Amino acid sequence: MNYSPFTDWLIQNGISKGTLELLVAITIVATIVSVFRYMFGTKSYGIYAPIILAISYSYTGLKYGLSITLLVILISLLSYSVLKRIRMHYITRIAINYCLLTIGLIAFIIIIKKYGLGLENISNVPALALISIAGLSDFFIKQFVQKSPKTSIMNLVSTVLVASAGWFIITREYISEYAINNLWIIVVLIIVNLLIGQFKGLRLKDYVRFRSVVKEKDDDSKK
Repeated sequence: MNYSPFTDWLIQNGISKGTLELLVAITIVATIVSVFRYMFGTKSYGIYAPIILAISYSYTGLKYGLSITLLVILISLLSYSVLKRIRMHYITRIAINYCLLTIGLIAFIIIIKKYGLGLENISNVPALALISIAGLSDFFIKQFVQKSPKTSIMNLVSTVLVASAGWFIITREYISEYAINNLWIIVVLIIVNLLIGQFKGLRLKDYVRFRSVVKEKDDDSKK
């Protein structure tokens, strides 16, 4: 692959292609989260969780990433439903949750290895990506405790959808190659976020939510 002069200079000075791709991917996914939040009204677990999930999915593949995510959430819900009956400090509760999560993930990998279930290559999933997805448990439990179950589930779905969108974009080879060879795109992303940061109009979610009100107002203005 032929690199641009600046990219080639960075690689020659100690920044590997993989590191460069990962750093640029962070800026792209962060901007996607920003767009979804303020243009579409999609609420996620902040900005960190979607970034970590999107990058983890890029290593696991979306099918395996979503399967592991679903398992992590199910185990976390089961763990919370049991542990909430025991009086203890919050951090110890989370620590026990991760212990149970580890047992569940080990059992899951063994079962998949034995029966397949369409996930035969689960053992090839990078350990760091698996751990990163497991970290979603903390975000989910915090919201589940502080907010209603419905809000927690909606935010979870939004987080996974945003992360999946991020995964789709950063795993397109032509996008990745273009980005690392045109690093000025980071400046463009900064400008995009500055513009989004000044946006005060209705988000797409608001248009859908208040569609009937807007329609009624338009009908009144025509009379």
